Formats: sequence, C-alpha cells, structure tokens
Amino acid sequence: MFVKNPEYFLTIVKERSISRAAEHLYLSQPYLSQYLAKLESNLGVVLLDRSHTPLRLTPAGELFYAYLERQDYLDRQLVSDLRDLQNKKRPMLHIGVSPWRGSTLLPDVLPRFTKEYPDVQVVLHEAPVPDLADLAAGSITDFCIMHIPGDLQDLTYELVMREHVFLIGSRLHPLVRDSQSSYEDPQPFPDLRLLEHERIIMLPPDWRLSKLLRNTFSVHNVEPQNILITTNNTTAINLVAENMGFAFLQESGISRTPYLDRLACFTIGDPPLTCPMAVVYKKNGFLSPAARTFIDLTKEYYSRFDRKDWDV
Repeated sequence: MFVKNPEYFLTIVKERSISRAAEHLYLSQPYLSQYLAKLESNLGVVLLDRSHTPLRLTPAGELFYAYLERQDYLDRQLVSDLRDLQNKKRPMLHIGVSPWRGSTLLPDVLPRFTKEYPDVQVVLHEAPVPDLADLAAGSITDFCIMHIPGDLQDLTYELVMREHVFLIGSRLHPLVRDSQSSYEDPQPFPDLRLLEHERIIMLPPDWRLSKLLRNTFSVHNVEPQNILITTNNTTAINLVAENMGFAFLQESGISRTPYLDRLACFTIGDPPLTCPMAVVYKKNGFLSPAARTFIDLTKEYYSRFDRKDWDV
C-alpha cells in the first residue's frame, strides 16, 4: 500500500512524542496531529496509545511500524541495486560463516550456486560464531549460517536443521578401542562420567555449542577435569585423530575429515543431543533471489544429515 510521508510516523515513534517529532520535522504540532489522526482513520486502527507518556505503540502500531521500516529498507536497497546495474557492477552476495562451517559447506554448495548465478560475486565474511550475529544485525552480510543466537532483537532466522552432536575419540584409546561405533553407524556413548579425567577438546565457553555441552555435563553430573580450549574444530579433529583427547562436534563437519577411519563416533543422550543451526538475517531485511537460492541450496545440502528416526 502507498503511505504518504511515512517519515512522519517513523519520526513520531522515534521521538515518542508528537511535539518533539513536529520540531524535528519543522512542522506544526496541530498539523502532525491531524496527519496521525487521518492515517489511523484510513487504516481503521489506533497506532499509538496516547494514554501513556511518552507515547507507546499499540499492537497494530508495532505491525505498521515494522512494515514501514521494511519498506524504507527495500526502497534504499532498490535504489542501490538499480545504481549498480546502471554502472554495470556485479551484484554481490555477502555471506557470514565460521571458518570451519565454510570449509565444510562451501565446497558442495558454492559450485552449484555459481552455475545458477554466474554474475553474482560472493563475498565471504568468515568470523568466530559469536561475532556472526553482529554482522547480520549490522546488515554487513545478507545472511549468516550459524547456530541460533541468543539475542534476536534485531534478527530473524530460518531453521535449517537440528544438527546432531557427536562425541569423537581415537580408535586407539582404551575407552573406545573395542567399539564398533562409527560415523556411518554411531551408537550412544554409555556414560559421560567415563570422560571426567580424560582430555576434552572444546570450543570457548561463550559459544553456543559449549553452553549446550556444559548443560549436558551438569545434567549427567559430569565435571571434566582436563579441558583444552580451541576456536578451530579442525584442530579438535586433528588432535582426536592423534589420540590426544575427545571432542564434541557437529555431524556435518565431521564428514569431510580425512581421518574418519581413525575415529569412533557416538551420539549423546536419548534422544540424541542436537544443536539448532539456522540462516540468520536482519529482521525486516531484504533477501534477493540470489540469496534465497543460496539458502535453498544450503538447506538441501544439510537435508542429507537429517536422521529424524534417531529422535523418535
């Protein structure tokens, strides 16, 4: 729908006062009050609760405000895209991903995407998992592929899958030497308390997977005594392959390691432990057709790891 002077309403909301908004817009307060009354009349709803000082949005007002914000973003995006087209600049797709996630996902997805969109220049923003949400919230990336962040105030997400978390250990280790559990046929690990005095290689404590694991340890009354912190899952896999400890890693990333034959892989708990992985982007943001295609290819790629029968 067409909204005349949407910046008037956006300014009223920002200032939370009609009088202050009128000063900011160099309008008279009566004129701005009439504008608001006419807008509400045309929409058939009350947008602002005038019984509160400062003014507060009604539920209808919150919905309308979100629409205007999105419309403003789309208008600016359209102008930018048309300018790039006029200047014959290649369209760009900015993707946020952790280095490890990128190394396991992109070799499969990027070639297929490039065939469909050969003129789109993909720009990778590789960053530690906790930093990815800021890239999405700041519109630096079109979207990020990551675990669902704790703070979603400025973000929204599409769930890709609930990714299974495996415990991996070297087949040379006495605890798992006689086990037949493998990546293709992982069995439940019998008792996490067996790991209390083993070296456990983990991601930093503020990362989503580590928080999930520490909660799991607490539920099973496990207090690991020897934890080695790394920010790189490849480091974790390589150390485990050399029988330097155990690690907990997402299933999809393990599949590309050259050391699968050296590793025993186990599920944790019943139903098996999972960690939600999603495509995260700015709330009310715009996803281009190229971005949507890349997201769809990502979902298709991860669907091969969906073992729903485990969770029944």
